[in-house]
Amino acid sequence: MKKSVKIEYGCCCNIGKIRRNNEDNFYCAGVFRSDPDSNEEVVTSGVVSSLDNELFAVFDGMGGEACGEVASFIAAQQSAFFCEDKGEYEEYLYELCEILNDRILEETKARSLVLMGTTCAMIQFFKDEIYIANAGDSRIYRYNKNKLEQITQDHVAHGYGAKAPLTKFLGTPDKNGISPYIARGAYKVNDIFILCTDGVYDMLSEDILKEIVDVKRSMEDVAKDIVHAAVERGGVDNATVVLCKISK
Repeated sequence: MKKSVKIEYGCCCNIGKIRRNNEDNFYCAGVFRSDPDSNEEVVTSGVVSSLDNELFAVFDGMGGEACGEVASFIAAQQSAFFCEDKGEYEEYLYELCEILNDRILEETKARSLVLMGTTCAMIQFFKDEIYIANAGDSRIYRYNKNKLEQITQDHVAHGYGAKAPLTKFLGTPDKNGISPYIARGAYKVNDIFILCTDGVYDMLSEDILKEIVDVKRSMEDVAKDIVHAAVERGGVDNATVVLCKISK
């Protein structure tokens, strides 16, 4: 097993220029957007160890459905509840996705709604490995040495325009249950993992994203620069990014 490394993280969540409410949320080592009715920008940062078995995630409530901000809030809040007792689970992302899906379905029924849901993109650091999961079109990129690589899958229907319907999300009533994309792998020192909602990557080309991330600043400052750049270039959707940098 590798020696423990530090994971410096930073997050920024912004409503954007067009939307009246913020349907995004996140989870960063115990912190999430705790007031789904607030439209204030939320920023958080910190450092954890690779031995902490920590979770980071972004959630994007489905804008075309009722109560998207409620669905993403439930996902973030229930992630916090789960992580309080996760202990030494070697890999817990699939189980967590199932819990979040069920909890959103319960709230959907309680509100007498037909459907509400949220995307998710999650990364778990466990000793010398990473685990990732996603459902929908929120993404995770890996950045190192000016190379940017998407390591999640977009779950969108084919044959539509720029904003195709999602084929997977949390809150699905499908009898077969949630089926997120799950993968595992290794990490390297200086890797930066970028978790973001479509309000970020729809506004920023990969070249612009690489240019912002490549500057040597704190992850909090880089996260704010990414989100503010997305807002300045249109901000047509809520924009949320979580950055996790592997350091010695």
